[in-house]
Amino acid sequence: MMIEFDEALSFLLKKSVEPQKVEKVLVARSFNRVIAEDLFAPFNVPLFDNSQVDGYALGASAMKAGKKIKVSQRIAAGDSGKEIQPEEAARIFTGARVPAGTKAIAMQEDVENSGHNIICLKSDPRPMENIRFTGADLKRGNVFFKKGRCLSAADIGLCSSVGLKTIKVFEKIRVGVFSSGNELRQPGEKLNACEIYDSNRPMILNMIERLGMQAHDLGCLPDDFDITVQALESASSEVDIILTCGGVSVGEEDHIKKAVQMLGSLDLWKINIKPGKPFALGNIQGRPLLGLPGNPVSSWVTFSLFCRPFLLSCSGHTNVILNPENAVSDFSFSNTSKKRLFLRASKNEEGRLYLFKNQNSQILSSICFSQGLVELLPGQTVEIADNVQYLDFSKF
Repeated sequence: MMIEFDEALSFLLKKSVEPQKVEKVLVARSFNRVIAEDLFAPFNVPLFDNSQVDGYALGASAMKAGKKIKVSQRIAAGDSGKEIQPEEAARIFTGARVPAGTKAIAMQEDVENSGHNIICLKSDPRPMENIRFTGADLKRGNVFFKKGRCLSAADIGLCSSVGLKTIKVFEKIRVGVFSSGNELRQPGEKLNACEIYDSNRPMILNMIERLGMQAHDLGCLPDDFDITVQALESASSEVDIILTCGGVSVGEEDHIKKAVQMLGSLDLWKINIKPGKPFALGNIQGRPLLGLPGNPVSSWVTFSLFCRPFLLSCSGHTNVILNPENAVSDFSFSNTSKKRLFLRASKNEEGRLYLFKNQNSQILSSICFSQGLVELLPGQTVEIADNVQYLDFSKF
């Protein structure tokens, strides 16, 4: 029995389990890691009022254009400075602490320097302009990152700004990948008649690594039931999650389905989508197993739409579902099937979508030379200039 896309994704995410193992890593080496605890600001950031420009700190009576103002002191970043008198100004540099009595900071470009420590303003400054105030970025005691956030380079900078040297993150999950089929040869090997090169396994391994997980190459399974059983049983003790490419359909040589049923349990899905109808979720000795279709485009699409959110959820991520964006079509198409279609497409110079010419699930170049997927519901007809749902590959 086929199930619908939303039902399949919801079921998958309910089966995901948050990782239990946590480790400490250097903040400077925590890019793309998932934090395992809420992070609180130990103090205000900035810790003190400071100048956001090179210029002049102005007292209350020095806030008028054309007036001659005495510069009483020079304050560089790291200097404390003295209280500024109402009729005075202080030379100040970016990041320096703002002295007491300051009512605004004028940029040096807006000031005429007459020499002998005398300046004139070219225009009236706005009150308190060019001052970065205490706590403007982070307030002491507030949560600034929640558990489950995947750290970007900017996030690492913010963690460093509050003095964090190490941070608790979830350990990277180990994901093992099998391909399957007697017809497969590995790149570099000689092809015989009726054989093809294995493209799915290296593709999926790299997609896993791109998500920040440990990808384990478990090799290619032959079309042999006993060998398949032994390999899957062994893998269940080596990795946290097993992915297979091919072998979970209903053919006589599809041994993975029977092997998983013997070693554990298997929910074999026929998801009502194209490409990617054959997809499996099961477990072997408590280890989740995800079975991808053998056709390369189907494998890529089902990994992106189903495996990706499942693996991210199992890695501790909180935001795992990609929401499509609205885009405008530059094509006409009628989905006469009862399946939800995911068509490979790109944007033209006007930002409108056009379809890749060959949508066959064996044409991997349709992924390489496209920019995203257009999602069409069963029976949906699209005309030029219609709004459609679009998943941009860059978000994957």
